[in-house]
Amino acid sequence: MSPAKVHFTRANIGELCERMEARGTSRMLHDRPELCCDLLSGAAILRWMLDQGMPVSSIELEVNSNGY
Repeated sequence: MSPAKVHFTRANIGELCERMEARGTSRMLHDRPELCCDLLSGAAILRWMLDQGMPVSSIELEVNSNGY
């Protein structure tokens, strides 16, 4: 049985950035500043990549037993 594949478009990545930013600024995570920083940093890096034109097309990832 071959592993399942997940496709991410530029729009999907932008939506992921929005969710990461929302979680990174959530009051629920104020006791985890390192996690907030990681979420906001990850979103900023992904947004920079999108602004630079990356990825040009969709990304295909194989899902493994860990989820990705």
